Amino acid sequence: MPDVRKWLVRGIDAGLIGHVERAGVPTIVWTVSDHGWIFEARVTNAGQAEYHGYPVRPSEAIAAMVIARFGGWANADGSEADRRAVENCRLLYRIAG
Repeated sequence: MPDVRKWLVRGIDAGLIGHVERAGVPTIVWTVSDHGWIFEARVTNAGQAEYHGYPVRPSEAIAAMVIARFGGWANADGSEADRRAVENCRLLYRIAG
């Protein structure tokens, strides 16, 4: 998936970071794909900054928190693609704006 790196950077830029290791590598990053899916990525190899990710289900409590924070960032500092991702996410997860 060529967009995975872009989505990971998007999540970091949006401040969707859990814990950060001493080396400055985030151990958990949430992000929103262009299609609106929320993904959680967990570091599997901090030395190489490798992550394993999976989609967040609409029923998970973290979904509303991620879209709220991501939406705020996208509207203030994100690109048009980021703002479209917010709208796609709200539709997909049925979260009102």
